[in-house]
Amino acid sequence: MACKLFFFLALLVCGGVVIVNGAECFGNPNPGYSVQQYQQAAQRICNGGFSDFSLDLGQLPHSQFRMVIQAHWDGNSKQHCWGAFNNIISQCVQGARWNGGRWDWVFNGQLEHYYLQAF
Repeated sequence: MACKLFFFLALLVCGGVVIVNGAECFGNPNPGYSVQQYQQAAQRICNGGFSDFSLDLGQLPHSQFRMVIQAHWDGNSKQHCWGAFNNIISQCVQGARWNGGRWDWVFNGQLEHYYLQAF
């Protein structure tokens, strides 16, 4: 077993294989927003040229608080934009039912940081 593990690690290091981790989920429950609403916010980052976008869904009933989904990107590339946001949505929002999460990519000088969260 140790030999197989060593071979696998050597292949990763020498073979230049990149392992992409999943999204890191935030620890607050989803306040009830739909997948489509999260995708709408992400769309403004990936297709709309924004680096920060807040999707205002109106005011909570009988409250002064507003319902918002915030999407964010920073870095020097948006190569993984839809993949990053889809990972956050599928793993954190749909899977774990959290309010969002983050996804990072750092490789060979390429930096990408994304987060998506609901308030």
